[in-house]
Amino acid sequence: MKPIPRSIALACGAVLLLGAGYAYSNRYAVEHFVMSRMHDESGQHMGGFGMGHMFKGVDTTEAEESELRAMFENNTGIVRRVENLPNGIRTTTTAQDEDLRNAVISHAAGMIARVDEGRDPKVFIQSPTLDLIFQNRALITTQIETTADGIIVTQTSEDAATVAALQKHAGEVSDLAARGMQSVHEAMQQRLN
Repeated sequence: MKPIPRSIALACGAVLLLGAGYAYSNRYAVEHFVMSRMHDESGQHMGGFGMGHMFKGVDTTEAEESELRAMFENNTGIVRRVENLPNGIRTTTTAQDEDLRNAVISHAAGMIARVDEGRDPKVFIQSPTLDLIFQNRALITTQIETTADGIIVTQTSEDAATVAALQKHAGEVSDLAARGMQSVHEAMQQRLN
């Protein structure tokens, strides 16, 4: 067998490095690849990479990942109502199942604490809308009220771009609750287009 000429070997190495760099820098292309391997055309989970990977972030805890998994696996048990206010949102999220309700409340409170502290978890399936919310966290006022069957969150801001991001994110969360992983899959596809 003839040895590969050094120039061809170097060119192949450069192509591999460029490809790896592209995948690293283009998060959404990588997300799309993973999602396309995990779901069929109808959005049904097919196994493969495992859903657990989708809920990991830069510093997420096992409890946070477990809450996300519970909410996605039982999304039909979550009821959301969003009221867009002139300066923000008021969301009411409920669940009749006690374990699911506890996961919803803990996740909402935990994410609000993360925003307040500026600790963006960068969860693999996270919407880019959260980037602006974390960036403008000092411009957001949040009130939380737990109820017998869920949680009410009111978030307001005097900044128009922040209000728009809060309203968009509230709609995205409602879509996740309504349609589960199908919503995530479609959102990732839209980001690629």
